[in-house]
Amino acid sequence: MKLQFLGTSAGTPTRLRNVTALALGFEGRGDWYLFDCGEATQHQLQKSAFSLGRLSKIFITHLHGDHIFGLPGLLTSRSMAGGATKPIHVYGPKGIREFIETSLRLSASHVTYPLDITEFTKPGEVYTDARDTVETVRLSHDIPSFAYVVREAALPGRFDMAKAKAAGVPSGPLLGRLHKGETVTMDDGTELKGGEFSGPPRPGRTVIIGGDNDDPALLGDALTTADLFIHEATLTEPVKAGLSFQSRHSTAADVAKAASAADLGNLILTHISPRYGFDPTERGLSVADLENEARAHFDGTLHLARDLDIYTLSRDGVLVKTG
Repeated sequence: MKLQFLGTSAGTPTRLRNVTALALGFEGRGDWYLFDCGEATQHQLQKSAFSLGRLSKIFITHLHGDHIFGLPGLLTSRSMAGGATKPIHVYGPKGIREFIETSLRLSASHVTYPLDITEFTKPGEVYTDARDTVETVRLSHDIPSFAYVVREAALPGRFDMAKAKAAGVPSGPLLGRLHKGETVTMDDGTELKGGEFSGPPRPGRTVIIGGDNDDPALLGDALTTADLFIHEATLTEPVKAGLSFQSRHSTAADVAKAASAADLGNLILTHISPRYGFDPTERGLSVADLENEARAHFDGTLHLARDLDIYTLSRDGVLVKTG
């Protein structure tokens, strides 16, 4: 799996961070998924390797503007891209249909491809096919907000080439058919079943992408089977405690504690408040404050996402920053 963060700021953009959007791609597949679509997401895509024409699904976590204001522009621009006739499906909480249809109608805009919209009000499965399943978990925020759990289908077991060669299978069509799991008949009449030369199916990867949420513990059950957890860490605990209002967002410590309790291997924090700069002398607060707070509670692989960062999650669950 390849992930690229198209926006990592909370609420408003900064000079170095756009508002929330995340691209998710899969090996051997032409299409990709988008999670949330803050303002100017289509501009960020032009700096990425993800093609707007190949976008097949958009998953919206909740209806706050910094997560959806980029949708109308992106959808209409896609009509002018190479994938203008390929369908796209938008999933989101109730209200996402009205937002999209009203925006297109009032701006006299239209799309040239089939556009499907699925709304939901309760957690559960929203999409499944032979490749993957996407489920939602209800979160805690000012308005209905959800996390998406992307579960890749089980992968075929590894083919034992040495065992096939030992059985006398020659290189060529017979070996290819056996590798696909088919039953083949050798020249001497021996029948070989492909399944006997493959190991057990390998579990697919699971990635959890959370929307805005002040209680990461709500994801506890799902986290126990996840290979990667991506969640907002808008604030540090001292800053949140000093606010004059109740923030319905998580701190870095909140998320790290939930990840640690689930014995999670990989954690990426995003949706960073504009209060935190990359240079501590610029704003007085630094993203390093968030990282240090999280590391005090989590000893797995931890990253604080920056705009256009690229990560690869291997089939063995190893997360590497590759760009």
